[in-house]
Formats: sequence, C-alpha cells, structure tokens
Amino acid sequence: MACRLDFFGERKAESLFAAATAKLEQVGGTRCNAAFAPLRDASRLLCDGPWLAERLHATQALLDDDPDAMLPVTRSIIDRGRHYSALDACRAQYELAQLKREADVAFRSIDVLLLPTTGTIYEKAAVAADPFRLNANLGLYTNFVNLLDLAAIAVPGGFRETGLPFGVSLIAPAFAERALLDLTARFHA
Repeated sequence: MACRLDFFGERKAESLFAAATAKLEQVGGTRCNAAFAPLRDASRLLCDGPWLAERLHATQALLDDDPDAMLPVTRSIIDRGRHYSALDACRAQYELAQLKREADVAFRSIDVLLLPTTGTIYEKAAVAADPFRLNANLGLYTNFVNLLDLAAIAVPGGFRETGLPFGVSLIAPAFAERALLDLTARFHA
C-alpha cells in the first residue's frame, strides 16, 4: 500500500516504515495504492464518537461508585461518552456502514494492508496532558480494525534511535488469519 501516512513528525518511524515496506516486497508483496480515508474515518469514530458511550456503559458502575479506581486520563476519555445521544449513535452506525462498504471495495484489490502500528510514540506525561488527541494519534492505524471487522497482526519493524521499538501491522479481511500468519512468518524471518 502506498498512501500518505502521518508519522507526527517522527522521521525515524517514517524511515522504519519504508524499510518494512521494502521487506514485505522482498517476501512477495507488491506495492499498490489503497484508500486509507475510510479506515482513518472509522478510527476517528472510535476515538471521538458514540463508541465512547459503549465504553461508558461497560464501566459506568465503576465510574459512579469509585471514580478514583480508574486512571484520571482514562476516566476523562470514557466520561466523554455521556455527551452522545441515541441519535448520534444511529448516525454513527450508518456512517460506519458506509465506511465498511468503502473498505470492502479497497480490499477487493489488495490481499493485505501494511501500516505502522503507531505513527509515533509518546511519553506518559505527554499523553496525560493531551489525552484525546494523542490517544487518537496512537490508534489511527489500528482503531478501525475491530469496527470494520478486519483481521490484523502486529510485528516488530525495527528500533528507534532511543532503542524503543517500532512496529507494523498487517491487516486483511476477516477470516484471513491463516494467510496473515503465513505472511507474517515470512516477513518476520
């Protein structure tokens, strides 16, 4: 896949992704263009949409009874779910269905999508200071997988100058796990 990806200013991550792309080509992959927009938009629905209300539903008793049992940054993200209505949820479901159709079209012309697992990484203090934006950045290339009923495997893709790891994800349609495992084994070897 070749498209414009965001590494949030981290040049080393960008070069590590280029190396991972070349490695995938060495094990039989063929680079082609694929639409990332529907996947990106689905990720945004998860991070700042009515799916926050679903998270709130799962944790509401804990938040109501013992709000300090949850990290403040996690609590502040989940608590945003209180601001969505049933109408918001219905609209988002229709939007997600359209994005799923668009993603399905993209996967008709490709077998696997290679993306960075995260475009960058942050220190915990930075995430605590700006949790919504930075968590959305961290999930940009993975949050859509479950929403769009896709399969994915993350694998090591090298190391930054700091010694911290960089990973890539191989993503395919649902039930393609066996093919993903085979490709991942060849990629990782």
